[in-house]
Amino acid sequence: MRGRVDGILVGALLCVSALGCTPESSPVSNSSAGDVAPSGVNARGYSNETAPLPAVRDAPLPSRVMRGVCLAHSYQSGGTAGYGSEASARTLDELRALGVRWVSLTPFGFMSGLESDAVRPLFDHVGGETDARIRAEIRAAHARGMSVQLKPHIWIRGGAWRARIDPGGAEAWTRWFASYRAWFLHYAHLAALERVEALVVGVELGSSVTQQPERWRALIREVRRVFPGRLLYAANWDAVSSVPFWDALDAIGVQFYAPLTDRADASLAALTERAGRALDAYAELSRSVDRPVVLTEVGYRSSSDAALRPHAWPEHDQAPSVDEAAQAQAYRALFRAVAARPFVHGVFVWKWFTDPSTREEGPTGFSPRGKTAEAVLRSVYSSPPSARSSSESTTRREVSGESASETSARPRRGASVDR
Repeated sequence: MRGRVDGILVGALLCVSALGCTPESSPVSNSSAGDVAPSGVNARGYSNETAPLPAVRDAPLPSRVMRGVCLAHSYQSGGTAGYGSEASARTLDELRALGVRWVSLTPFGFMSGLESDAVRPLFDHVGGETDARIRAEIRAAHARGMSVQLKPHIWIRGGAWRARIDPGGAEAWTRWFASYRAWFLHYAHLAALERVEALVVGVELGSSVTQQPERWRALIREVRRVFPGRLLYAANWDAVSSVPFWDALDAIGVQFYAPLTDRADASLAALTERAGRALDAYAELSRSVDRPVVLTEVGYRSSSDAALRPHAWPEHDQAPSVDEAAQAQAYRALFRAVAARPFVHGVFVWKWFTDPSTREEGPTGFSPRGKTAEAVLRSVYSSPPSARSSSESTTRREVSGESASETSARPRRGASVDR
């Protein structure tokens, strides 16, 4: 996603000076201890715990839709409240009660700049998403009957956007892919060992996709020899049509940060119509390659411009205007649009932290936790009446995006691993 701070962990650990995914650098400006939170919002950016969340009565999503959340590792204090911790276990319980059935976990690789020809592994970096922590989190999710999507990201020094990587000529690209291959196959083996259900082979790597498509096809073939589960690629929302190898994957992954409006006072109906039009841009592609769409990431901040600029960082708000209602309204519009489009089979909400006490985001941050938007998720992520009596195996097949008839009608490469 252009502009989202997905590399805070890596940036903090490597002592770089700026974070984010846009080409421009920007200093982090988290709320200080002296900041005064708006009425009804505590210093963490969540609603005060004594204030009940409003009731929301939106219809549950169809059973075909994967009910997912992007679960972010809390790196502070050496990662003691991050992946694999007791705090994260409590968060998984919280998400399970909310209706979440999929969690997306994100380890990182590092590049020193857009022109670098190598991806540096961070498998065992102190405080980070180490292999041990990733594996413990996968097992904790599985123990709760939740499915896992593993989604390795590249983070670039200075917050440069990974879609603009350009190491240079043919030899430099060869070196880059060799390093990316070694880095990613490490996680493919880990995912196979832990029986992960879905693996994202790349995230927003637009320049490499358009310039080196055959190298991507070769990597996908190699990953399939290692990993038996579902494979996706996660394209930025406005670059989906530029990916030439969707036919080699099991789903079309979209980092969905399309604006839902051009005006701050748009109605729910107008937001829903705009969200639907944005999703419809993928309908013909989904039909032509016979693959469903999965929103591998989608998020809205609790700010007045949530639907206007979904991609904007909270850290870029010069005078943040906290607006939980705007965030909730954007999510309601999104889910209504998703429910009406049978080709969309999954949603992963950005984001939920492993540590409920984190101060990583201010009050205008993305996390729906403890805000009005959480009540929206609770309503739409609940099981539809027809699914409540289903067996666990049926539920697992449905949330993976396949109905029984679809499974028998079209053979899939690398079907999801049943646990």
